[in-house]
Amino acid sequence: MTKEHKKLYKKGKLWLTATILALAWGIAAGCGTAAADTNNNQPAVTATVNQPAAGAASNLSTPANNQTAPTPSTNYDHQDQGNYASLDSVKLNNLGEVEVSGWHATNASVDRPNHWLIAYDQTTHTELNRVQVKTPDDRPDVTKVYNVYNADQSGFHGQIELGADPIARGDTISIISRYSRDAAGNQDYVDYWFSPFALDHRNVAWLDRVALADGQLTLAGWHASNQAANKPTHYIIILDSSDHNREIKRVQVDPCKRPDLARVYPGIMKAGQSGFQAQIALPNDVIARGDTLTIISRYSSSADGNSDYVDYWFNPVALGQQNAASLDGVCVAKGQLQLTGWHATNSQVGRPNHWLIVLDRTSGQEIGRVKVATAVARPDVAKVYPLVNNAGQAGFAVQLSTAKMNFSHQLQVISRYSASADGNSDYIDYWFNPISGNETNQGYLDSFDLSDGHSLRVAGWHANDISRLESNHYLILFDNTARRQVAVTMAKTANRPDIARLLPNLATSGQAGFNGAFDLTGVQLPAGHSYSVVSRYSTSADPNGNGGDGQYTDYWFAPVTLDRQGSWLDNIRMSKDGLHVAGWMVAAGHSSRPYAYAIVMNNGKEVARQRLTLQARPDIQKLYRTTFGSLYSGFDDVVSLDPAAVNGNLQVILRFTDDNGGNGNAVDQWSSNYSANAGNFDTITVNSNGMYVSGWHAANASVNQKYQYLIFVDAQSGKELYRISVPDASRARADVGRAFPAIYNSDHSGFQIGFTIPDQMQHHVVQIIHRYSNDAGGNGQCTDYWSGPLDVNSYAQRLIAAWSQIINNFGAPVDIAIQMPATGQVISWTNAPNHQFITASSVKVSILSLLLHNTGGNLNGYQQDLAQRMIRYSDNNATSTITASYLGGNAGVNNIFHALGMNSSYTGEHWGWTLTTASDQLKLLNEIFLKPHSDYLNDGSRNYIKYLMNTVSPAQNWGISAGSGNFYIKDGWNYIDNPYAWNVSSIGYIPDKYTIAIYTEGRPLANARTVIEQLARVTRSIVG
Repeated sequence: MTKEHKKLYKKGKLWLTATILALAWGIAAGCGTAAADTNNNQPAVTATVNQPAAGAASNLSTPANNQTAPTPSTNYDHQDQGNYASLDSVKLNNLGEVEVSGWHATNASVDRPNHWLIAYDQTTHTELNRVQVKTPDDRPDVTKVYNVYNADQSGFHGQIELGADPIARGDTISIISRYSRDAAGNQDYVDYWFSPFALDHRNVAWLDRVALADGQLTLAGWHASNQAANKPTHYIIILDSSDHNREIKRVQVDPCKRPDLARVYPGIMKAGQSGFQAQIALPNDVIARGDTLTIISRYSSSADGNSDYVDYWFNPVALGQQNAASLDGVCVAKGQLQLTGWHATNSQVGRPNHWLIVLDRTSGQEIGRVKVATAVARPDVAKVYPLVNNAGQAGFAVQLSTAKMNFSHQLQVISRYSASADGNSDYIDYWFNPISGNETNQGYLDSFDLSDGHSLRVAGWHANDISRLESNHYLILFDNTARRQVAVTMAKTANRPDIARLLPNLATSGQAGFNGAFDLTGVQLPAGHSYSVVSRYSTSADPNGNGGDGQYTDYWFAPVTLDRQGSWLDNIRMSKDGLHVAGWMVAAGHSSRPYAYAIVMNNGKEVARQRLTLQARPDIQKLYRTTFGSLYSGFDDVVSLDPAAVNGNLQVILRFTDDNGGNGNAVDQWSSNYSANAGNFDTITVNSNGMYVSGWHAANASVNQKYQYLIFVDAQSGKELYRISVPDASRARADVGRAFPAIYNSDHSGFQIGFTIPDQMQHHVVQIIHRYSNDAGGNGQCTDYWSGPLDVNSYAQRLIAAWSQIINNFGAPVDIAIQMPATGQVISWTNAPNHQFITASSVKVSILSLLLHNTGGNLNGYQQDLAQRMIRYSDNNATSTITASYLGGNAGVNNIFHALGMNSSYTGEHWGWTLTTASDQLKLLNEIFLKPHSDYLNDGSRNYIKYLMNTVSPAQNWGISAGSGNFYIKDGWNYIDNPYAWNVSSIGYIPDKYTIAIYTEGRPLANARTVIEQLARVTRSIVG
């Protein structure tokens, strides 16, 4: 509702008014108020119109006893000629009165003390009624905006009777606020006409409920209309639309309270009392035919409802013609077939006898019938079928003897309403789907779990609607090998929505899941036997049986053979106290062999045994769920023994046995072989006067042998040439500890020594013995580890003599070193001690090795292409791409030097200017070609490097290859400033002979190549 202001102005001697803002009225709009202190342009006011009853009286607010009217303020703007007003609310009540509230402020009211509110019918142009405002409402908000006479007392409210006829017609009404000198309000006045509003003329109704029970049509709903304001009689009329709209019956109804409608239709008089309820008896034939009915709600001024009325015709209502039913429950208990469900149809009118009949369709015979003595209330059915007579009492629950029933036959249940007491004539039937005879029988065993060692736990599903009749679910464990039942248990039902989706045509598929546990106390499950789990639905409920004494249906799941076994030693370590073993063991035979043992064998003979305490290993349980006791398969124990007693091939037997002492009927699993004595000479460096030897030797016998010696014997005669005590012994060797954990003190088995070669060893090929001994002189009880043949300045002397002559003739720095595979001996010579040489392209072997180390040997196609170009064709661009993209730049190359102890090698500004020595390069070549196993490069990486170095382009395979037909090679050559002073190198491997590295500098390329090939040929000729 938008406010309207009228302003007084003078034309000659006359005071006139001008509309400032129109007041718009909406029909049945929401309620609101307008405060004058918001702004000068008043906001719209929404009128709420409640339709009152016709002829209701108007009520005005009157002051309380002894209340004195407030004295108007004289402090106002006497020059303001405006006429201001707002109608805050308009509402029609149930008495036919319009309730109004608002304010009207003007200086013209200063000598017009009588305030009237007038309802004016714009349709008939007549005044309907007026009321005087005797007690004004305080309006401080108006004073804030309009400084006119008595603005703070300009509020009003009142009720003005409209009469029934204007309301019924829906006339348009205007409200007038009038200040007058005349007490009756008829002379010398100033008016404010608020915008007119039309009374609600709608005719609205709804049927909330239509239901049929006991032949009675129950109706509930509402009908609201101002057109009924002068029509007090309310009828509900039923017409049979299937019979030419013949009136069946009418009933007069009383109003019911509907406060919800008063809120929805505030502009309709008595909407809050527009509800109705009625019950109307319908003829049986109308119900039985399922006729369509038309329902009319009528307000009339006549007592019989036949004249001066307003109707609302509801949509036609068809009585239910369905014959609907459901067989909700089918089960067997105590020899009785129990049936529950419902059957609803209007055709049962006149057929009061309700029978349930069971037919054997396989034999074509009726095998039982029972009369429904008491109907079961089914309010759920009444909600779905409200227009089916007595749908709310359509339920049944009966039981029949199963003595004559064969559940393998197709059994049919019929629900029958009949007019005859025996149910054999004048009937209406509903045939349910067969309850047996066409069952799908499917299943699957999801789990077969023997892991806890005490029970067999199974889970799966078995779907068959026969379970509604054979409702007792057994699980049977059957030994197929011995052809006997082993155990039985009752299944627990589990919901399986996945099976419901898989088999939607099976009523019970959603509850087809099961789980169960067979108690295996006192039960032995022989290894190698085949077992089946059988799921059985049975009519028998004997808790001590297996369901076989009733009618039953079986599903045999796929057999499981108990033949799995496995074991592993996660940790094995020799200590002074004995052999520590940790790991797991499982075997199908564990069921009848409860004792677990670890037996330590030395060269096939038992040294000691220890009974194991089995621990939980859920990781093994997951892998061996079908193996008995796999959950408790772990162990972590020490087998007490003297380590020295294990001096040969060590094996551990993991045994399950039926004997407490570890003998008897046993199932054994043997571990892999473990050495008791192992070693390696990692480095043997020989020069003209001295020797350096390092390596490791681990032996169980060392527990009682604390002295360590190196003994040198002639490789041909076996004569001892020299022995020396090893002072720097028992060095930490974590790598050996990891590789040989079953040898005592292997993680501290390292040794190293450097010494002056005695004369008696010079020029001999010797073998080195590392010895543990219990004798301070190195005799007594001892344990030895032998090296391969070693040239003590035999090869070395001849090689050095030949090398030095060639190098001295070259007249520039040269460095050469070789390492023998059999002994690890390194022989080297240089004419520039402590000098570092520029690698040029020979560093590319280091770069490739670092790339393979970083990637674990897993190069993508692009990386492989770069690697081949770098090694086979010495492509510098490919090399720069690898270092920049994958190694962190040139400085990243130093990582491999740090890792391999190449302490004389360093990469600075560019990979091609890397500095190194020949002996440093042998450390890299040792990782690739000589070591049995490298911790830095895996076997795949080593083989890849060998492949590329063995297939270098023919144009680039000169150098250390001279004098050999089979070789692995990588050369390098560059110069920095002087084109006559090249840095030339060649590194590689001559199979089964030696690794070799040669570096030169300061001479033209051709000269350097010649001297490298001279050194290669002479080396090959001396070593052979």
